[in-house]
Amino acid sequence: MKKHSSAFLAALISTALAPVGAFAQEVDGIDIVVTGERPLEPAAIQDAVRDMADEQRFDEPLLRFHDPLCLSVSGLGRVASAQVRDRLLENARAASVPVADEGCRANALVLVVDDPASLVVRIEKEQPRLISAERRRIDAALARGETALVWHNEETRGAEGEALRISTTAPGMPATGPFSELSAETRVNSPGRARRVGATNSRAIVNGVVILDLEHLVGMDLDRVADFATMRLLAPGMRAVPEASNGTGERAIAKPRSILAPFVAGRGAERMTLFDRAWLGALYDLAPNAASTRLAGAVAQIYASDGQ
Repeated sequence: MKKHSSAFLAALISTALAPVGAFAQEVDGIDIVVTGERPLEPAAIQDAVRDMADEQRFDEPLLRFHDPLCLSVSGLGRVASAQVRDRLLENARAASVPVADEGCRANALVLVVDDPASLVVRIEKEQPRLISAERRRIDAALARGETALVWHNEETRGAEGEALRISTTAPGMPATGPFSELSAETRVNSPGRARRVGATNSRAIVNGVVILDLEHLVGMDLDRVADFATMRLLAPGMRAVPEASNGTGERAIAKPRSILAPFVAGRGAERMTLFDRAWLGALYDLAPNAASTRLAGAVAQIYASDGQ
């Protein structure tokens, strides 16, 4: 994943559809419903998280939003787009994701179109730098017929999620003297010493995009669409649920319900599940520089607490 300028989303909005953005009216009384499901044991939840997480490294911080979320939703008509947006922001607040004030500059897009592949081609043609780093992965997703195209651009931040200061000198080199020709504008992580707890840096989503195929959404209510988009946008490291059996004769991995799969009209979870909300809550409750290996235990803890 690559970092791009904050003009990324403004350009993409103009390339796609007229958005219902930060000016949309708030819809009161949104209910957050967790459908009934049989709770799993903490060990099973940890196994599922490890199987579904893209990142499982002690030296790799979790990727998430650190800046307040400013969301734009397009493609469903003004009223329906506003409902999806408000539901998604309600989900974000419930997970303690920071949400920007009205009038903010968008750093997150949900686009609903009737031809995602054509939109990707148009983006590549008109704004190639916005998608070039992810194009191969997106092409593979299109070939597989995935229900959503999702990408996030990221940057390295300080241990607390703060933007790194800019130095005009390469780290470790004096500003003057024999090494002055190595001067360059670089980002410097000030507390760069070794730490016993947590990494010296964090990973921040600069902006994120979710593209949904309108035809695939036929027969679904808007809250289900919003809940699915919530998890794809706010939890970038979460894959679809694992198979119930690994087929090797070893202990099967339990299969918790998730809004992510199956995402088909008439099948699958209609709302974010207990597992989904535990994942999202854990991701945004951990320290900004928390190692990705800590996620499984944190999800299991919230899942057990909320499931009582």
